[in-house]
Amino acid sequence: MKSNNKSTYTRTMKNYTGKVTATMLAVLITMVTLISSCKEDEGGEVPGGGELTITAIDPAKARIGEQVTITGTGFNPDYSQNEVKFYAGDDLTGGEATKIYETATLIKGTATSLVVEVPAKAQDGHIIVMANGEELESSMDFVVDTSIGNPVLTSLSPTNGFPGSAVVITGQNFGESIDVIEVKFGETIATVSAVTATTITTAVPEGMTEGEVQVSVSREGATADMTLSYTINKIPVDVKTVYWPTIDGIHKGVINETGATITNIYPTVDHPEARSAFGIAVDAVGGYVYWSGDGIYRASVDGNGTIETVLAPDNYIFYDVALDTENQMLYFCAFSSDYGTAYINKIPMDGSAEEEVIYEVTTDQFGVESIKLSISEDKIYWTDTFYFRIMAGSIDGSTDAVVLFDDADGLYYPTGIAIDSDNEKVYVSNNGVSFGGTSEILVGNLDGSGDLEAIVSSGDYVKSPYDMEIDLENGYVFWMNTQVTEGESDSEVMRSTLDGETVEVLFDGFLNGSFFDLEIGEVLPE
Repeated sequence: MKSNNKSTYTRTMKNYTGKVTATMLAVLITMVTLISSCKEDEGGEVPGGGELTITAIDPAKARIGEQVTITGTGFNPDYSQNEVKFYAGDDLTGGEATKIYETATLIKGTATSLVVEVPAKAQDGHIIVMANGEELESSMDFVVDTSIGNPVLTSLSPTNGFPGSAVVITGQNFGESIDVIEVKFGETIATVSAVTATTITTAVPEGMTEGEVQVSVSREGATADMTLSYTINKIPVDVKTVYWPTIDGIHKGVINETGATITNIYPTVDHPEARSAFGIAVDAVGGYVYWSGDGIYRASVDGNGTIETVLAPDNYIFYDVALDTENQMLYFCAFSSDYGTAYINKIPMDGSAEEEVIYEVTTDQFGVESIKLSISEDKIYWTDTFYFRIMAGSIDGSTDAVVLFDDADGLYYPTGIAIDSDNEKVYVSNNGVSFGGTSEILVGNLDGSGDLEAIVSSGDYVKSPYDMEIDLENGYVFWMNTQVTEGESDSEVMRSTLDGETVEVLFDGFLNGSFFDLEIGEVLPE
C-alpha cells in the first residue's frame, strides 16, 4: 500500500511466530477460492502478476530530481498504487542505527517498470519497492550523482540594451567559478564579471550591431540546452552624458558609437561623502558634479580629485539641487529633521558663504522635492509631492509661490519636472501608479494655463517615473524609471522626443536610482 502522509520511512524487521490450525487453513483456502472465482466472473485481473522482483535500476547513478526507471515483476499496473523509497541515511536517535528511506515521486509505470524522480534527501544505497501488499529491497545500490548538470537558462534581465550594458542571466548549474563559464551573444564571447550557482553577471560585447541575438551559456564545455533572446538596441544620437547617485556611489553614463558605459566615479566604499547621495546637478563648464546627501558636496566630473564640502552636514533632510552657473549659485530643497518645515535655499557654488533661505513654509502649506531653474525669467519651479502640485516662484523669493497645476489637472504624485523656457512648456513625470492612478509623462503650458497632456503613457516606457531633465539643443526630455521590487528599485534612464513620438532606453541594469542630471555645456559670451 502506498503511504501518502509520510515523506520518509523507517524500516525495521519484526518476527512473528504463530500457529495456524487446520480449521483456519481451510477457511483461508475457501476465501481465496471465492475471491478468485469473483475475479474470473467479472472478467478482471488480479493486479500485478508473479513474484515481486527488482531486476534493474536505470540509470544506477543520477542527480537529485532526475528520473530513474526500476525494472522488475509483480508491480501493480496502476502505477499510483506502488511505492518506491530511496535510502536517505541512518537514524541514530534510538541508540541503534536504523535506516531511513524517503518516498519518491512516481511519474509513470506498468506491471514491470516504474519511473520515479530521485527525492531530495536520497543517498547512496538500496531502493525499496512496495506493491500489492509486499515490499522488496533491491540487491543493487543506487548512487546519487553529486556533479553539476548542464547549465539551465531561465531568464535575462534586462532583455534589451546597448553594447556595454550589464545583463544578468538567471538559471541553474552555473557553479561558482568565472573561469569555467562562457557566455556568447550570437558568436561573440562576452565578459563575465560575477557567477553564482543561479546567476551570471555579464555585459553586451562592444561593437555589436542592433538586432536580436541568442545568448548561450556553457560551463567547462557543457552547454545549456536552450538559448535566450536579447535585443541590441540602436545606439541613439545626440546623447548627453548622464550622472546619477545610488547607494553604491555617483555614477556616470556615457553612450558613444561603441555602446553604453556606466562608471561608478565615486564609489561609496572609498568615498563616505557619497553614501547618502540623493539629488545631483552638473556644471559641465566648471567641470564639477554636485550632489546632496547628509550635506552638499562637489567633485570633478571625471572621478578624479578631492571631494569638497559645499554645505556641511546640518539638521536638513536634503532632496534635489539645481545650479545657476551664470551667478555661481546653488539652490537646494530640503526639510527640517521633523519634516515640519520645507525650504528652498541658495548658497554659493563653492560654499564660500552661508546659505540663504528663499522659501520657507510649513508642510501643511506645501512641500518641495525637485527644483528646476529658469534663469532667463528669474523663475524657480518645483514639485509639491505632498499636495500633488507644480509650483512656481521667483528666484530670489521676493514673490509668493503660485500653483501651476494640481490634482484637479490629473496629478497624482508629480516627482520631477523639466522646463522648456524657449517654448514656454513644462514637462512633468507623474508617478500616479503609486496612488491608484496612471504613471505618464505630461506636458503643459509654463504659465499654468490649459490642460496637461500625456506625451508618453504608462507601460514599458513609464514605470514609477522620478526626476526629469531636458536637452533643448536636440529636443529630448529624460526621466528616471524606478520600479520597486522586494525593497530595491530596478532603475533605468529613458528619453523621448518633445512630442513623445520616439522613446528610448538609455541606461539600465542598475538599482535604486532617483535623481539625475545631464552634462550640458554652455555657450559663453565672447
